[in-house]
Amino acid sequence: MNKIDIATDGYCINKVIDKVKSKIGEKAAEQLKQTAVEVVQNCVHFYSTTFGSGDVGATGTGLVGQPHKGKIADGTTGLIYGKVQSGKTNTTIATLALAQANHFRCFIVLTSDNTCLGEQTADRFAEQLKGGPRICNWKEWRNDPEDFATNQLLDYMKDTGVVLVSTKNKSHLDNLLKVLKYSKASSVPTLIFDDEADNASPNTNEAKQAKKGKETVPDSAIFEKIGNIRKEVANHIYLQITATPQSLLLQNINHPCKPVFCAALPQPGDSYIGGNLFFSDNSKYCCTKVELEELDQLKKQGGKINPGNNWDIPPGLRLSLCCFFLGSIYKIESAKNSEAKYSFLAHLDHKRITHSTLEKVIRGFVVELDKALRGKLSATKREEAMKWLNQAYTELSETAKNLPPLHYLVVELEHELRNATPKVIDASNPDKELKYSSGMNILIGGNRLGRGVTIEGLMITYYGRDAKQKTMDTVHQHARMFGYRQELLDVTRLFLPQHILEDFRAIHDADEGMRQAIGDDPNNINIQPVWVGSKLKPTRSNVLNPAAINAFTPGKAIFPPIHSGKLRKLRNIQRI
Repeated sequence: MNKIDIATDGYCINKVIDKVKSKIGEKAAEQLKQTAVEVVQNCVHFYSTTFGSGDVGATGTGLVGQPHKGKIADGTTGLIYGKVQSGKTNTTIATLALAQANHFRCFIVLTSDNTCLGEQTADRFAEQLKGGPRICNWKEWRNDPEDFATNQLLDYMKDTGVVLVSTKNKSHLDNLLKVLKYSKASSVPTLIFDDEADNASPNTNEAKQAKKGKETVPDSAIFEKIGNIRKEVANHIYLQITATPQSLLLQNINHPCKPVFCAALPQPGDSYIGGNLFFSDNSKYCCTKVELEELDQLKKQGGKINPGNNWDIPPGLRLSLCCFFLGSIYKIESAKNSEAKYSFLAHLDHKRITHSTLEKVIRGFVVELDKALRGKLSATKREEAMKWLNQAYTELSETAKNLPPLHYLVVELEHELRNATPKVIDASNPDKELKYSSGMNILIGGNRLGRGVTIEGLMITYYGRDAKQKTMDTVHQHARMFGYRQELLDVTRLFLPQHILEDFRAIHDADEGMRQAIGDDPNNINIQPVWVGSKLKPTRSNVLNPAAINAFTPGKAIFPPIHSGKLRKLRNIQRI
């Protein structure tokens, strides 16, 4: 493509890069900036190709020269495709900062309708974007969008620009549309960042419309409201951000959710912990000492009357907690930061009754272990507690080569364990955001901890969510254990049953295949069929038009992977 000159420096982008250098290192920070340059170069090119040159770029006016009318313009949807927990928010923030230097002026950041994630995203943008656009979020304008827009945004819209952060909640999006109208956002070039774009944003009535027609079945609410926002700021580029783009890439060619260019393929830094670590054969960081029966045992205790408050803890959960306790003490004693936080995540399903049961089971075990170690129970109980901790010590010793002697860790654990209070993070929790304590944190949850949310200091994950029909993108987003936590790698573990591990491995293999299929050219997405494994669907079927997805044509040779001496069934092979 003919490149339009863009600015590669500016006060805001330089501040962002300087700020992240201390966290991810100088080399990774420079790679982040290069990614932002590539994204903005694409955004400027596709904006100018669609709406005319002169509005954006190094010498852009920052004003819309030729207002677009009618339906959403073709060729305005791009994709930032990163790995789970690989720093996509940093990429978004750096891209926004550099886009401001290239005269984009209105920036809309959409997050999933998850309060924890929304708060987390809004805070990160406010903390990292210094000396750039005016930043605000849905809480600031929800009471009076018109007054907020006219009195607080209008003066900045054509000047430094504004950043509007909103969750994908129906009423929040309605208010955002009002803010855009009253602040005259349509008069300036706009960049829309849709974080977790495959979640809530696609039209969930797509399959029904394919059968009954659009005249009979309306668009789903969130899809329609985002469409109205895109029409209001007609001269825009819409960037979808996700680690699981299956539902986006499988849309019709002319669908507004179908990305026509890949803005970037950011590669995670060297300190990233990802699927290769957990899902390779004989991984030492993945522990399958969790039987299917113990998940059933935990769930069946839910709702039962338990007058003695004696909750049974199965062996896999007990081992995972003991690993967490010993690993945390080891890190607490060796950490330079006395306020460091370490987390244990238990994720079994979305049901509150299961979360409540887990909280009682874990709390009861913590109390018993604490008292046994401090000699408040019988000698037999202390001996039993030491046996459990010795099992965990043996497990951690496989990767943590500098573990202090077990007796030393136990002495310190006796003083810390009573503070390890489990917290349920779901809709019943009044806290709008995750709150951590210094030291050990035990988090129990489902959907609120399943996508997008970064869990600070995550060390041990106990995972047992086991849907009968799994969708790849949903399950892959449950991989909260991924991320930049190299300092915790030696004591990091994923506990799960063997059959769920096999599903994760199949999803990981398919994800790597999809990345190869997309290719290295960010301006030319070349999708090819990718084997995804038996009993797995690439995405939920309600967001797709089945008539628009073609199967492999006859005569093509296909060689599926071999597992346990038998050919796996070839399923869900799709072509775009």
